[in-house]
Formats: sequence, C-alpha cells, structure tokens
Amino acid sequence: MAKLILVPLMSLLFLVLQSCSFTDDPSAFFSTSVQGIFGAAYSSDGRHVLAGSIQHGGSLWDTENAERLFNWNHQANLTSQITAMDFSAEGDFALTSDGRTLVLWDVSSGEALRFFNAPSTVLHLALSPSAQTALLGLANGNAVLFDVQRGGIIEELDQGHHILSMAVSNNGDYALFGLDNGQAKFWNLRSLELINEIETQGRVQTVALSNDGLFGLLTVQHIDAVVWDMRANALHSKLNYSNRFFPSFSSFVVAKFSRDGSKILTGNTTGAVELWSRENGKRIKRWITPVGSTFKPRIFSVVAVAINDQLRQVSAIVSNGTSYRYQF
Repeated sequence: MAKLILVPLMSLLFLVLQSCSFTDDPSAFFSTSVQGIFGAAYSSDGRHVLAGSIQHGGSLWDTENAERLFNWNHQANLTSQITAMDFSAEGDFALTSDGRTLVLWDVSSGEALRFFNAPSTVLHLALSPSAQTALLGLANGNAVLFDVQRGGIIEELDQGHHILSMAVSNNGDYALFGLDNGQAKFWNLRSLELINEIETQGRVQTVALSNDGLFGLLTVQHIDAVVWDMRANALHSKLNYSNRFFPSFSSFVVAKFSRDGSKILTGNTTGAVELWSRENGKRIKRWITPVGSTFKPRIFSVVAVAINDQLRQVSAIVSNGTSYRYQF
C-alpha cells in the first residue's frame, strides 16, 4: 500500500520557489556546531569565523582549512552562551559577550586579553579598529561606547527605543542604528554627535554601513530594503527583489558591504544569500544554502555573511552552525 506523505504548505511553497532560482553549489562548507548556534561573526575577509554554539560555547575557526583553532568561553571548564561577537576591522582581535560579560581575545594566539562586566544586557556589539573601543547595543534601549582597554563607559548614546540592529563603519568613525519605532539613527563616533535620523514605514530590522560610512543599507521588515546616501541624507537606490512572490515569507537579517562599497551581500531567514549592486539595486547573484530533502525540508536562517572581493568569494553561516563559501 502506498504511503501518503504530507508536506506543510509553506515548506512546499518555499521549496517550489527556491527551485525556480538557479544557484551554484558551495565551493566549501563545514560545520561549527552539532545543535546550532546563538550567533556568529566573520572577519572582514572571511578568513575566520567565530561561532557561539548552543552545545559547546564559543569557538574560532579557520575557514580556509575548516579547522577549529580555539574554544573561547568566559569561565574555565564551563561553556558560555556567546550571543554577540565581532572582529576588529583588521581581524587581529575579537570581542565576545554572553550578555553579561565581555572578553577581548587575541585571534593569533587565542589568548584572552581583557575581561569586563557589561553595563547592561548586551544584544549587539561592534569592535573598533585595533580594539580600542566597542559600541554596545543594550537591552535597555541605550547604546554605549565602551573602553575595551581600560574598561568603563566613554559615552552613552541614548536611542530612545529598542535597538533591533546596529552597524559601525570599518574605519570606526560612524554608527547606524535600526530601531523598533521605524527610525534609523546615524551617529559620528568621533564627535559623539547624532548626524541625522531617517524615518521609515516599519521596524528597521537590519542595517549595514559601507567601510567609509558614506552609504547605509536599511531593511524595513516586510516592506523595503533601501540604500541610503548618509552624507546627503537621501535615498540612493532600492534593492530590486520584486520577483519574490511572498515578500513577507522571508526577510533580510544580515548584510555587509564589499570593501569598495560597490556591492552589498545579504542573508535572509530562509537561507538565501544574495549579492546586490549598490548603485542600481539590481541583484548580481543568488545562492541558496542547502535545505535538506524534499520531504523533510530544514530551513535555516542566515546568521552572518562576509564578502572577499579580491578572491571573489562570499561566506555565510546559518543557524545550524554550517559555514558555506561560494564563488562569484
């Protein structure tokens, strides 16, 4: 007797839509975790990935050799729930947080250099060049510029609303915040001044900044993804994803600009990784991270991405802890 297999409608629709988009297989992939991850971050060139595993805490990986280099936890002989992390722009240092504490690490030696208590629950963090300061997005709606070398708050940057996303330019000069009230706020981190506020029609779920801070990406949940000219405080372009039949079925959750600022790499909730032109918003390339078998689909959200223009590579790690590399 034939066995009837029922597939959930949304999963079936997703698989049909994914199959309509041609994509290349990954050139390399490896797993950083058995049970999934709380979060992850790539170095700017994609050479290293830092993963906060549900099972075994933090770990640093060499993506070229798929090799675990160090286990990074905040207490000896105990695993930590590493939920926020970032590399310095040059990739020599990394900062991790379990929400309550902060640890600064040397990427080359794996040594813990500094340990601090966080001023409040840390949701987001960004490490400055040379690891002098860190911008912390806190659960109380504040952002603080934190001294990573000596400890302590340098300045509070009150956002007034819940911070959904945060980005810092690679030169460390500018910060962009996406808020739950539909605003995005652009700050000068040198002068500690609010430069401008951008009003949108919904929650600003994801933001990214070009290396020089001249352009920003704002994704408004289920509505729009726009490139903003930060200097002119004006719309520059819109990402053209009009071919999506169900725009609310997936949302951009991570984004990075290329080193020269001409391209934007995004990852969404259904495992799609897409490369876009900053200038005209057109999609250059699309990749779909593997979702499992047809009758047992496993959809994993993208957690972090990186783009290496020199090697023409993009990297993406998804919520089950698998890191993928693709060529473009």
